[in-house]
Amino acid sequence: MRYVFGFLFVCGLGVVPVAGCSWDLGDWDWNYNPCEGVVCPDDGNECTEEYCSLGKCELRPAENGTECTYDGLAGVCVSGECGENRCEGVVCDDENACTDDHCDYVDGSCYFTPIECYDENQCTDDACDPAEGCTFIPVEDGTLCSEGVCTAGACVLPTDACTNIEDLAIVCDPSFMEEVEACGDPAGAFVAPCLVENTGVSPDCASCYGTAVRCIVENCLHVCAPTPESQECEDCYVENGCIALLDDCTGDLESACDSGGTMLDMRALEVAP
Repeated sequence: MRYVFGFLFVCGLGVVPVAGCSWDLGDWDWNYNPCEGVVCPDDGNECTEEYCSLGKCELRPAENGTECTYDGLAGVCVSGECGENRCEGVVCDDENACTDDHCDYVDGSCYFTPIECYDENQCTDDACDPAEGCTFIPVEDGTLCSEGVCTAGACVLPTDACTNIEDLAIVCDPSFMEEVEACGDPAGAFVAPCLVENTGVSPDCASCYGTAVRCIVENCLHVCAPTPESQECEDCYVENGCIALLDDCTGDLESACDSGGTMLDMRALEVAP
């Protein structure tokens, strides 16, 4: 696989030596807190908050709607000033479950903002029904996801996914590992769909490889890129469960393939920056 990375060189932190950087922070006290012991005086305004920044006291407006006292009555803060609560008694309701209902403290008018329906689940379609609110409907079983395939709305890594005759005929071909490398991407997220398209392997089986490659990228790239054939690289694969991810899907593929089992050759997968 070939990976292209953008590196952030931080001169001030001395992460990487960069031409032109002349700061010597070797004696810098990283535990130094310029605000330690600093007490910021109350400015007497209920609608401002006092805080310390880099050793100096600063003011910032309190959140709009914060309660305060206005002419001896209950008021609210707006842009750092206390004023009349113009939303007192105002009911804002557009009868739409897909919006958040608000009252503007400045003039008492209503406004409505769309809500975001997102359950962080790749295996559901997120939508909103004006009557019911957010809905999360499971996608079709077998849809590829980052950690396997979607099953009943959950992303799971299937067991024994590559042991059927059709998949074995593909993965036992020595050229299959070349396809795995050719389908590699920096995040390991598109290996599975690429394999399905280019080799004809089943989505379940392709997910085994996609998940294993992602495991390698996330956990072992820094170890294996400089020395891909080292013991440290192989140990990283094993310690982080990257090989086990494949074994769960294939069983003893070494005995199933006449060629010796290309799946177990994940240890030889080229990982280079």
